[in-house]
Amino acid sequence: MAWLGTVAPGIQAAEDSQIRSGWNTAMGPMSTAYDAARRIFLGAAKDEEENLALTQDKALRMPGTSKTRATLPKGTTLGSPESLDVRSEGKQFKLLLWEGTRPDGGEDGGFGESVAVLAVFPEGSIEPIDVAEIKQDRDTALGKRINLGDDDAFTVLNAHHNSNQGYAITDLFHLREGRLRHIANLFTLSSNCCCGESFKEELHWRVEPDGTNLPRIVATIELTQAPKEFTEGCDRKPKPQVESFKNVYRWDAMKQRYLHEGGNSSRLDKWNQQRL
Repeated sequence: MAWLGTVAPGIQAAEDSQIRSGWNTAMGPMSTAYDAARRIFLGAAKDEEENLALTQDKALRMPGTSKTRATLPKGTTLGSPESLDVRSEGKQFKLLLWEGTRPDGGEDGGFGESVAVLAVFPEGSIEPIDVAEIKQDRDTALGKRINLGDDDAFTVLNAHHNSNQGYAITDLFHLREGRLRHIANLFTLSSNCCCGESFKEELHWRVEPDGTNLPRIVATIELTQAPKEFTEGCDRKPKPQVESFKNVYRWDAMKQRYLHEGGNSSRLDKWNQQRL
């Protein structure tokens, strides 16, 4: 499976040491990620397996939707969180991401019984200023930071592997006034089956200056058909063929948000649909 979030040369990304996990992640003087979680989920406490067990229903917003809310019913459990530090408008923030399981699948949000909660905290605080449910696939994780100058964009990865195929969704976010702002959503597919029919897709990000605006963001997906690592055991080793697709996202100063300016990744989407 080709994992998403590959960082192209010239982009500053967070080192792995910057992505910490655990209930004891420091959140400020004498406070931890566990304290922060209990500010969001009132009355919740750890169970015997060190998961946070919700004692009352919770509704959370879903990025990209205006009215639909994800439902986390009483009895939902959340595991130990990941964390990532990001910058926005000259301020530092900490992101916490919890994956968990709810008693019933529910109709809104999540991925069946699985849920993922992403929360934003000002540096040194356990008071959340934005909380959202972002689960789209079996496994969810924080990715890397992308330097936008005085701000950071960051990726969230949703993925799973099924037989010979790997499926992955990458969402690109940044913060504006402390709120999660969605920039991009891209799907990639990989298959290590059948020699000449095998392929992998790798996503790379780069930024380009755009005058006084925030930088322009370019997402490039490189499709390699019959990559060498998938054809080593084949009787006939086909020559790898590479094709690139890209999308461009540009800051709109009037709307105060990134907008999709153009690109051709829809061609790759159609190609992938024929191979699902």
